[in-house]
Amino acid sequence: PVGSVKVTYAGGDMARWIPPEAFQKELRAQRSWSGEGSADQPGMDAGPAVLDVSPSKASAMAAHVADSLVRTFSFLSPIMGSGYTDDADDDDDAYIVSSMSGLARSIPGRYRRVGECNWKPKYCNERGAIIFFDDHWKMNVKDDTLHWCYEVRGSTEEYPPAQAWQAYHLFGDSGCPVPTLARASEIEVLAVSGVTGPARGVNGRYVEVGYHNMRPKYQNRSGAIIYFDDYWKMNNRNDMLAWHFGVKDATGLKPPGGDWEAHWSCHDEQSFASVRLSGELAAGA
Repeated sequence: PVGSVKVTYAGGDMARWIPPEAFQKELRAQRSWSGEGSADQPGMDAGPAVLDVSPSKASAMAAHVADSLVRTFSFLSPIMGSGYTDDADDDDDAYIVSSMSGLARSIPGRYRRVGECNWKPKYCNERGAIIFFDDHWKMNVKDDTLHWCYEVRGSTEEYPPAQAWQAYHLFGDSGCPVPTLARASEIEVLAVSGVTGPARGVNGRYVEVGYHNMRPKYQNRSGAIIYFDDYWKMNNRNDMLAWHFGVKDATGLKPPGGDWEAHWSCHDEQSFASVRLSGELAAGA
């Protein structure tokens, strides 16, 4: 509506259009969440709200913002960035938070177990965002268990639920983008280890990124790929005209686990790459 105020918070990662009559309520909520002192209101916490008063055409702008938020729900992509290491022997008790437009920048990534909170596992990604239990499972943009941004109310399981989460009502409303949590072992279906030298970029965990020759194609964070061309092959870059490792008799629908023989181009630098299956690939092996 005309005269509305745009409030940005979470370091500029989130934004909402607030009508004049609801502004004071929203500001109080953000101050409470931030934990910072306020000079003009004793006893009240100051939030990181940045005010951007809309012009007379704010109604159209707000509609455009709302439409953009809705459209982000149509696409979720697994993150292979923060919290993601190339060590294929990483623990299995890890989770992936999917990225979507408008989500707080610190939230997406790979979460590894770092301890406990209220006798249940606590997880953290490289940017400091956490998943923890306090009455129910919660997620915060920083390592602070007194506040939270996303939650699954009523969830009391031993481990965080793998599903879409909801925004905490003081952080956002039903129109806000929300994270989706999944077990890392169900997304990172392949792990390669043991390779040294120029081809070492093949090490790491792989997710399915598409199809090639009617078979799934997989890629790791470094851009290395596993693909099918006459048989299953592996290359340290996204180039399906060359390969460093392969299994010549492997022509099935899924890549095999075990040791993959080095291509002659590796010379004597490497004899094989060790491939480990997980998730649905391991179940179907």
